Amino acid sequence: LQVRPFDLAERGIAPKETDMVGDFLDLVETFHPDLIAVSVVEDTYPQGLYLLNRIKDRKIPTLVGGVFPTFAPHIAIEEAAIDMVCVGEGEGALVELCEKMALGQDYSEVKNLWVKDRNGQVKINPQRPVLDLDTLPIMDFEIFEENRIYRPMAGTVYRMIPIETHRGCPFTCTYCNSPSQTALHKENRVGKFFRKKSIPKVREELAYLVNRWKAEYIYFPADTFLAWSDEEFRGFIEMYRDFQLPFWMQ
Repeated sequence: LQVRPFDLAERGIAPKETDMVGDFLDLVETFHPDLIAVSVVEDTYPQGLYLLNRIKDRKIPTLVGGVFPTFAPHIAIEEAAIDMVCVGEGEGALVELCEKMALGQDYSEVKNLWVKDRNGQVKINPQRPVLDLDTLPIMDFEIFEENRIYRPMAGTVYRMIPIETHRGCPFTCTYCNSPSQTALHKENRVGKFFRKKSIPKVREELAYLVNRWKAEYIYFPADTFLAWSDEEFRGFIEMYRDFQLPFWMQ
């Protein structure tokens, strides 16, 4: 009862009636992936593991990352269906891993990864320095079905796009994973987990994605969207005048 009723049919969207596992197996069969990478939190880990177990006999390398594997890599790496675990952020590790795989090179020492060999031995690699968020490419939604762009808000279904403004949080609430991320990055001396994108970078992403996806609504999935200085927040307000789309934020 926390969400107003909404109807996806008003935007021409109908729920799929096919089987999740069947769709996944069909996709693996048609795409012939060289790597399957899964990002999970604790409550989606069992679902991800269930799918990976269905294709473990195909000998496709698998990588699991996200909040849960970051803090419980020893649990994930024990699974027969999981070959690698990413601890911490995955952007740099995934790029390096794919480059090495494409060249047929040994990837057992890619930083941020726990890598299991054919004998079940695990190579635990250190974390790499954190990335500057302004160097990341604009998110690419082309691989998703366009229906994924639609989301409900207050009973109406909109075309929504996400824009990352912050990663991490300056606060230490006990119910959140961000303080543990901060401690992990500090312990491994790889840089501050809490970072912000510059206002020009946020503007660049907004301008491209709003135009490309004809966005009607924006959401900012920051751990703490208002964790800006007064000067930064005023800069955001001035920048956002050029868009003036409704948005929600964390």
